[in-house]
Amino acid sequence: MFKRACVFFLGLFAAGSLVAGALASELRPNPDGPYFEGPIYFGFSDFSANASTIEDKLVSAILGEAVIARAAGLTRDNKDWPAAAVYVAAYSFTSKKLADALIYAAKSGCEVTVVMDKKQSQGKGSLASFLALNGIMVYLDASHNAMHSKYILCLSQNAIYTGSYNFTENAKKNAENIVGLVGNPFLIMMYLRDFMGHVGHSEILNTVLS
Repeated sequence: MFKRACVFFLGLFAAGSLVAGALASELRPNPDGPYFEGPIYFGFSDFSANASTIEDKLVSAILGEAVIARAAGLTRDNKDWPAAAVYVAAYSFTSKKLADALIYAAKSGCEVTVVMDKKQSQGKGSLASFLALNGIMVYLDASHNAMHSKYILCLSQNAIYTGSYNFTENAKKNAENIVGLVGNPFLIMMYLRDFMGHVGHSEILNTVLS
């Protein structure tokens, strides 16, 4: 299911990336701020604030996919493709609030997959097994000294959330940052390819637990 979904979304975003490439050439730095002037096609949302606020923003984004999945489930006959999908790359994952949001999204019909650093997945407080036991596909990446990617893809919302923020309880005590990149299919395609690359050389935790 996951591979078929990735192929589907890659094809979808590939078409959009052709438009994105043309529009990117029109972007120019804005000297008055961190954003860019140019087509509205590119949307940027800076969630730099206290870390607990960042967690709430991420939960809202995940639940947004759940809402879309539930709404589509009432009208969509073809169950082979997800109406909504959340893909998470995490170095460490101990946030119960984010875990609960992912589980809710999965139970709502959303395609939810997580890939994380294998060593960190075995650390104190890790929720890797908790996620896997609650129906989420969890992949453990041991192919690097550290799988330090930290991002969340909310595909039906055409959004990426990434930054310094780890998906952990301790991160809420830190000065952290995250940025939401919305409406750029080229970037989403690049992140999706990165995600698929990690999944491709990772082991499936769900198989180990079964």
